Amino acid sequence: MEYLSYSRLSLYETCGLRFYYEYVAHATPTDEVPTHYTTFGKLLHALYEDHANSSGEKAFDELKSTFDQQFPAVLDEFPDRKTAVEFYKNGIRAIHRFSGYKVSDVVASEQEFLLPMAPGVPPIKGFIDRVIYSPKHGYMVADLKTGKTFSAQNPKKMYQLVIYSAACESIYGKPADSGYFDFIVSGQREWVDITEAKRDQAKQWVAQTWRKIEEERFDAKYSSGFCSRFCPFRSMCGAYQERQTHAEIASGHGRG
Repeated sequence: MEYLSYSRLSLYETCGLRFYYEYVAHATPTDEVPTHYTTFGKLLHALYEDHANSSGEKAFDELKSTFDQQFPAVLDEFPDRKTAVEFYKNGIRAIHRFSGYKVSDVVASEQEFLLPMAPGVPPIKGFIDRVIYSPKHGYMVADLKTGKTFSAQNPKKMYQLVIYSAACESIYGKPADSGYFDFIVSGQREWVDITEAKRDQAKQWVAQTWRKIEEERFDAKYSSGFCSRFCPFRSMCGAYQERQTHAEIASGHGRG
């Protein structure tokens, strides 16, 4: 494998078999999954980046105009009109929020990196949504989230920012000492202090996960919500099919 990424490693943690089908076997998807979450996120990420790259000159009206031009092209991806309206309103709410952000301390937007983590392990590739610098706080990293809020203290979630911190050190000579997930729809931010110990933990996590991949430990991990909605290979998964069979039998018994 040429490189790893936080999203790839996170997917492996969610389900090893799902990871195998996509990144090892390069299998053709067999099942439909919703795409509007990803498309919506890409739209807002692009506007978030435009706002920073324009030094804040692109204000709400201009950003909203771009969003209004692009949103109709993805309407077919939404399951129904109600969902599309909900996401549109969330988008406007998010744009209104981040269009007011101070961006004079943003030193890079969508900063690409390729970071060696450990001997024998493919490098981590990724993009930092924002690298921020202030004389008082030093470097900080931010990642935009358009979905539900979660705690940055969750170790596996935190590793994304911790990896960004290490990438910051590789690029700028100093690591980011803190970072946050920017939940722009809800308006919440989840901050985390990033220490050398946490960077070491993240490197160990990457190395341990890669070792499992090398050992071809691609076990299926069943999760009803993820499997039934977001796995494009569920028809190829024995664990999922077994659960479905058991559910059908139980349902049949219930009716009887």
